[in-house]
Amino acid sequence: MRVLASLLGYIAVLIAIYRVPELWVKGDKNFTNSIVTYAVVLAVFLAIIFLKGFDCLEYFRLPRIGLASFSTIAIAAMFVSPRFWSGQSEMKPIGIALPGVIYLLGIGFSEEVFSRGLVFGKLRHLGERKAMVYSSVVFGLLHINVYAGYNWDLWLAYDHVISAAAFGFLACAIMITTRSIWVSAIFHAFFDLHLVFEKVTEDSDSGPCPAYTLWDNLLNPWFELFLYIPIALFIMRLNRGGWPKWILRMAKRYKLMASIKS
Repeated sequence: MRVLASLLGYIAVLIAIYRVPELWVKGDKNFTNSIVTYAVVLAVFLAIIFLKGFDCLEYFRLPRIGLASFSTIAIAAMFVSPRFWSGQSEMKPIGIALPGVIYLLGIGFSEEVFSRGLVFGKLRHLGERKAMVYSSVVFGLLHINVYAGYNWDLWLAYDHVISAAAFGFLACAIMITTRSIWVSAIFHAFFDLHLVFEKVTEDSDSGPCPAYTLWDNLLNPWFELFLYIPIALFIMRLNRGGWPKWILRMAKRYKLMASIKS
């Protein structure tokens, strides 16, 4: 109960912090309001983590050197690379691109410090796997606020919460295996590239939204769930003992690696 009460308190503080910058920054020209918001969030929760000495401070360093870490970074890079070459993104004017990059880094660093740093660190005494699951669920539920008020849409909220929770599990696996929250933060920032650099086409807003059946709405976020979770479990397997033996044998057989230890 004490852990639950603490988490509810942190979430309440997070919600309050998201509202505070509106008192002194009007509008959001060039992402100013959002950058200030994420900077405050990052500073507050970094202070809490370091002052409380949560069981996650080992992750606040550069990534470790090793095959598991390099392999994880390569997997993360392959995961986000389509956002650059798929044609869905475009370069923006420097006045938008530069603050946009800062905005994306603000999202990545602040949300990772809260979810993978504070929440995971607070729950780590329950066991690593449980902490990963519970912190990912909390991360998913935080995204309900996007649909609060007049924006409320049950199915969009359901979709976003499930996919965000699955993404949180993957980001947590990346942090644990690389021993660095900064890797998952940068991964998170690249993953949200579309928020700033999404390609705008003339027919982007044309026509009515397609109609979805109940079955479509129920299953829509499960693609992300069945994609992110296995990748996260594979990354955790790398953390426990390197590449699975069958992959090592295949790599040797087809000479995919110059030198490899079985």
